[in-house]
Formats: sequence, C-alpha cells, structure tokens
Amino acid sequence: MSRLGRALAVLAAAIGATGCGAGTTARQAPPVDATDPRVLYPLARGHVWSYDIDTGTGTPTLSVTRVVRDDGRRVEVSNNGGPPVVYERRPQGLHRVASDTWLLRAPVRRGERWPAPGGMTAEVTADGLRVEVPAGRFEGCVRVEERGGEEGRHIRTTYCPHVGPVIVESELALATSPEPVRVRARLLGWSFDSDAP
Repeated sequence: MSRLGRALAVLAAAIGATGCGAGTTARQAPPVDATDPRVLYPLARGHVWSYDIDTGTGTPTLSVTRVVRDDGRRVEVSNNGGPPVVYERRPQGLHRVASDTWLLRAPVRRGERWPAPGGMTAEVTADGLRVEVPAGRFEGCVRVEERGGEEGRHIRTTYCPHVGPVIVESELALATSPEPVRVRARLLGWSFDSDAP
C-alpha cells in the first residue's frame, strides 16, 4: 500500500473511532489541485527518490535523487551526489535558475507549453494518466515532453501527484549512430522525510 493509501486508511480509522455526533459541523479541507507544480513534484529537504535506469546496454543501474537544500524559495536537487540543480518556487511554478526556464509551469494541463533548457520547448502531451512502475500504480499523472533545441534531445517525464517524476525517458540522436541513444528511468521508491538535517 502506498504512503497515501496508508495515510487515508489511518485517517478513516481515526474518523470511525471518534464518530460524528448529531449537530456536528464537519470541515472539509480545500480540494488539492493535482495539476499544481508543487503537487506534481513535491520538493522539500529530506525527500529522496530512487530510480532503475535502463540504458539498453544490459543490467539496469540505480540512481538516487535527493533534495539537499530548501530555504523555502530555492530548492537544490542532487542526482547521485553530483552538483545540485537549483529550482526556484514561483507563483507560476518551478523555475530552473541556471537556464532561466521552467521545469513545470502552471497550469499543467494538456496542450500547455513553456520554454525549456537548450532552446527546447516543453509541452504537456497527456494528463489523467494511470501508470505502473516498480514503486506502484499511480493515477492522475501528466506527461511533459521537452524537444527541439540544438542537441535534438527528446525528454519525456511523467509526473504523478504527491510523488513526483515516476518515469523519465530520454532520446538523443548521434551523428555516429543510426539509432538514437535511449535512457529510461522508472521509480523504484521514494521517502519524504522532511525532518532530515
């Protein structure tokens, strides 16, 4: 059972144990917008994602992405301990500081576009997706495709609400090969320990 499923089960048990007496006014939390960039990629210090990376050359490898710094506005994300990528939380979404482009820009719905690094353009090509990866089955996901630019790179990222990227696929055409280089990452697991030092 996923973290969300466990949390909902605990909440249902708590509600059942306390009961609702006559005349009680129940307060409902405002609905969560599953297309909000902060919901599609929840970034906070202590959050960690692990991925199974398939390069098509044999045995898949493990990759670990973690939030290493979060000051409330800027977030630094490191992959396998490498130099961090800096994102800035803005009202419009998650901004890539180094390239002055967007990772996710609201509203994240089919057909929306925004500038991406290297002269590429990002486009939401699908929403309401149901995907299954080693970490589990997820619903209400969106696919963002980045393409164009000088390198001819094509990146497809599937984001799922309250989890983040669950599938990342990249293709790069090389002059030295008739076939493009393809890399596929699938989410193995995640941990959202916001109390990390």
